[in-house]
Amino acid sequence: LAQNTPQQAQAAAHTLMLYLRNILREPRNRDLRRIPADNAHFVSTIGSIAGGKDTMLAVGFEEEDEIATGSLTRTFFVLNRVFLDDLRSALGMLESGGRR
Repeated sequence: LAQNTPQQAQAAAHTLMLYLRNILREPRNRDLRRIPADNAHFVSTIGSIAGGKDTMLAVGFEEEDEIATGSLTRTFFVLNRVFLDDLRSALGMLESGGRR
């Protein structure tokens, strides 16, 4: 995320921290672990910036395509396996600004 403006990197980190906190609060809630790649907030803060998608993958999300209606596909970032210690560690790194 460092190759973006400080404001873009901060917005991306803030959004990712929100996702991680929600998942840590309710790790069994599948809906919290599925982020639509076309979600307006995701696109504006993470999906459209340099390194945003790679950061999602580095945290453990996987990019998955699903057939929505007919032949239209929709992409999601999905956290299929929840390793709470890894998520806490990633959240800690984000909260500290990457200084650990």
